[in-house]
Order: sequence, then C-alpha cells, then structure tokens
Amino acid sequence: MVSFVVSPMKLVSLGVMLIGTILSVSSEELVGVWLGLELNLYGFLVIMNPDGHYSPEPCVKYFVVQSTGSILMLVGFVSLMEQHVVSGLVMSTAGTVLKSGVFPLHSWVPSIIKNSSWLASGLMLTWQKVAPLVFLSMILPSKSLWVVIVSMAGIGAVGGLNQNSVRVMSAYSSFVHTSWMLLGLTWSSVVFVGYFAVYSLSVGLFFYGCSLMNKMSMGSQLSSAASGMGLLMLMGMPPFLGFLAKVLVFLMSGSLVIVACIMGSVISLKFYIDFFYSMVMKSLVDKNKVEVKAIWSLVICMNIMGGALILVSFI
Repeated sequence: MVSFVVSPMKLVSLGVMLIGTILSVSSEELVGVWLGLELNLYGFLVIMNPDGHYSPEPCVKYFVVQSTGSILMLVGFVSLMEQHVVSGLVMSTAGTVLKSGVFPLHSWVPSIIKNSSWLASGLMLTWQKVAPLVFLSMILPSKSLWVVIVSMAGIGAVGGLNQNSVRVMSAYSSFVHTSWMLLGLTWSSVVFVGYFAVYSLSVGLFFYGCSLMNKMSMGSQLSSAASGMGLLMLMGMPPFLGFLAKVLVFLMSGSLVIVACIMGSVISLKFYIDFFYSMVMKSLVDKNKVEVKAIWSLVICMNIMGGALILVSFI
C-alpha cells in the first residue's frame, strides 16, 4: 500500500520553495530576485535530506554550487547598482547560468541527480529551474541564448545515450527539454508555462513510478502505468501531451534554432525506447492483463483529453 503522508517539515520547506520562486519571478528589483532564489535554496536543502537517511554528498555539492552562483549574482547586482554595467552583466549571467545548470556550467547536474532521492531529483529538474531560466532569458543576449539552446540540445541527446542510471538519463533528458523551454520562453511566456507544466507532470509520473519499483515488483501495475505514461510524455510521442507541447513551441518559434531542438529530441528517443522496453513491457506479462489494459486505456484517454483542452485554449 502506497503512503501519501508528508511530514510537516517537508510541507514547510515546499512552501518556502514556492514563495521564493514566486518572489524571484515577480520581483522588479534585483535584490528581490536574489532574495527569492535564496529562499528557494534554503527550502530545497531540507527537501534533499529531511530525515538524514540519504547521503549528504549531493546536498553538500548542491549547496556549494548554488552558493557560488548566489555570490556571483550578488556581486553582479551590486556592480550594476554602481553603474559598472559590463562587469555586472558578466557576473550576473555567470551566476544565473551556474544556478540554472545550463551550458557551459551544466556538468554538476548529473552527478548530484545520481545520488539524490526521487523527490529531490524531480524538483531539481523541474521547479528549481523556473526562476533561473526566467531571469536568464531576460539578461542574456539573443545570440548567446541561441548558443545555449543548441548546446543543451546536443549535450542532452548525446550524453544520455550510454547511461545506465535512470536518474542520470533523466538529467541529460532535462537538458534537451530545457532547450525547448528556453526557446519557448524567448517567444511566449504562455508557451513556456504550458511546456513546463507538461514536462513537470511527465517527470513527476516517471519518478513516482520508479520510486514505487523500489518497494514493489517490476511488473507492478501502478508503477508500470505511471512510469510508462511519464516516459511516453517525455519522449514526445503522439497523442501524448509531450508531443503537443513541442508542437506549440514549434509553431511559435520563428528561428532555425528549433532544428537543433528537434534533432536533440530525435536522438534522445534512443535511450527513451531502450528504457521503455526494459521496464514497461514487463507489465504485459502480468497475470492481471485486463487491469493493465484498463490502466493504459485510461492513460491514453487522459492525454488525448488534455491535449484537446490545450488546443481549445489556444484557439
């Protein structure tokens, strides 16, 4: 039986994370942006190891990386206030790039994700990217942003090909999806929110199913259905929501950079499909095949209905 009980410490920490991100995104002052990112960091550090059961190594690494990024951003903000525009922008950009984990300061993400809990890994790949990516799209020049998008798509696609760890594979997968989110953010905040919502749902379902596999058999119906749906959405296969999210970014984009994003997604299909066959197909030999088929039918219907609702909202 799966327990949904959440400790009060985790609830408070999640609340602090939520408040910090909202403050950072909505603030019109540089100090407000920095303060929101710090609140988000403090809340997330508790989520990474709330009970002390996990290795402290990823928590310490994440704290060092984020603290370094915060110092760079703070020095950059002070320089901007003192009218040192060039040095201020360089320091602020470097700090934001480091905190968001995008090219060229992205190498810390897979190593920390590999040894973190499923909850911390999921939040690190989704919610923790919101504020840094939004701020990065505001301060980074367009040409530099195109370089980041192309590089992230290529690194994510190639880097995930020979990975055996699910968490590391998901980290490289997030690089490809980050390129799509950044591209959508440059053209429309609505498209970015839509893509981010679909991506977060996909990662949440995939990681939830994988966490259940640590407690249940590989052929568990619930874990296979959740992981399978999340994986298919991450793959961007029609008629799932991940495909529609990519179509929306494609329709809104007016740049050839979209070609790099598409190529990255096509290459990443290789490691998605490998994991799909090794995990999801085992549910087909389950004794209760009727229940498995019912779950997959519900999964497909939910994605089709969700896709229809998103299309209607944009008409």
